[in-house]
Amino acid sequence: MREKLLFDENWMFHKGDIEIALPKDKGPIYMQSKTERMLWGPAARKYSGYPDDFNTDGDHEIQSDKWEWITLPHDYIISQEPSQDENNALGFFKYQNAWYRKKFFLPKTDIGKRITLLFEGVATQTTVYLNGCLMKHNFCGYTSFEVDISDVVKFGEEENCENVLAVYVETENHEGWWYEGGGIYRHVWLNKMNTVAIDLWGVYAMPQLASDGKWNVNVEVTIINDRYEDIVARAVTVFYDKERKAIAKSEGMIEIPLREKGIAKYSTKIENPILWELDNPYLYTVETKIFVNGEECDCYEIRTGFRNFVLDANEGLFLNGKHIKIKGVCAHQDCGLTGKAVPDNIHRYKIEMIKEMGANGYRTSHYPQTEAIMDALDELGFIVMDETRWFESTEEGKQQLEMLIKRDRNRPSVLFWSIGNEEPNHITDIGRRICKNLMAMVRKLDNTRYIVAAVSNDPDIATVYDELDAIGINYNLDKYDKIH
Repeated sequence: MREKLLFDENWMFHKGDIEIALPKDKGPIYMQSKTERMLWGPAARKYSGYPDDFNTDGDHEIQSDKWEWITLPHDYIISQEPSQDENNALGFFKYQNAWYRKKFFLPKTDIGKRITLLFEGVATQTTVYLNGCLMKHNFCGYTSFEVDISDVVKFGEEENCENVLAVYVETENHEGWWYEGGGIYRHVWLNKMNTVAIDLWGVYAMPQLASDGKWNVNVEVTIINDRYEDIVARAVTVFYDKERKAIAKSEGMIEIPLREKGIAKYSTKIENPILWELDNPYLYTVETKIFVNGEECDCYEIRTGFRNFVLDANEGLFLNGKHIKIKGVCAHQDCGLTGKAVPDNIHRYKIEMIKEMGANGYRTSHYPQTEAIMDALDELGFIVMDETRWFESTEEGKQQLEMLIKRDRNRPSVLFWSIGNEEPNHITDIGRRICKNLMAMVRKLDNTRYIVAAVSNDPDIATVYDELDAIGINYNLDKYDKIH
């Protein structure tokens, strides 16, 4: 069955690039073109560039005294003394690259399981290695990403079964005009699963109010079949209230070919649920189990809420039939002297203070924010505009948007998806084409929210307004009436 283990402890950290002496012989150079490509340097499994107190053995390396033990989340930029010599519009700090390493063992009882790592956020560009093997590149410091390590991880307690995870962080390419920090600044998780399991963020169950007054819940469950044979999977979903009383159950069957994914789709109707309101943000637990040949393979839980909302061009927003004035903030995820490495309880405290001062709206400026923030917004009752980082219809840009939608599409607080902020192309035909492309992708993943963009450049001639569901304007107060 599924295990989700926090992977934040016992990391080694080195600030700055590490000079690596390359061998002069053909043999070692030849071997670097194989699966275990990193045979020297800080990404290698046998690396001896630590100070003496690490007590490590290995090949000859350039020695360094800059390694230290750290615990995640970690932002190594904020620890500097500010300097006027580093005025780069991103804070008075020097942005350097860095290395992280972590050693771990997996028991032999994990052999045959699907093993993954989930990085919630690394700033800003990242390369991940396991046992000297290149596993993943990630080019956005605000998107979460998963690394499947099933094929290269070692099992056992013997010394030669030790696993070495190495993460190289590059901070020289910036994504914003604010403080960006650097490092593995959100949580890392080690996940162990059956070879038939629910995909990351693979359950989608968003209730919709029907004309008969009941609530339709269309459930989609993305199932991974990592076996080397075709399977027939049964997915069973149960809705629980806060007292863990079941209020509905539904299920579906799906055939999935070997080494592929499939989406099981089924639905249920629910009468008279407790509604998710701003002053009573009631959340239900949705538990989904997967069975193959009668054997339970996975169990996965999400939360959702029952709420209905509509926009009117003249009257504004109505939530569950009540007229709501949005009084919101445009907020970043960092928090003063902690930089970007903010403890979960501080994230929640920040949202509590925003609520206390009278706000009921939150815009995730200008990127997917940490899950702790999103959980607090659900639990405390906020109207959320959930924003992606890049207004790009490239493959990478759409993958980043997909991550945002899949992670947050069950959240009742999210009423708006924002696909761009203050883009010059919001007034061009290029912008219109990008907008249509991104909107189509959002619609496929979730068609229950309004799609907006924050337009600041000549909004009275914005081409993207012809496509978007609702108009978003930054500044330009004198143009509001004209645009309306």
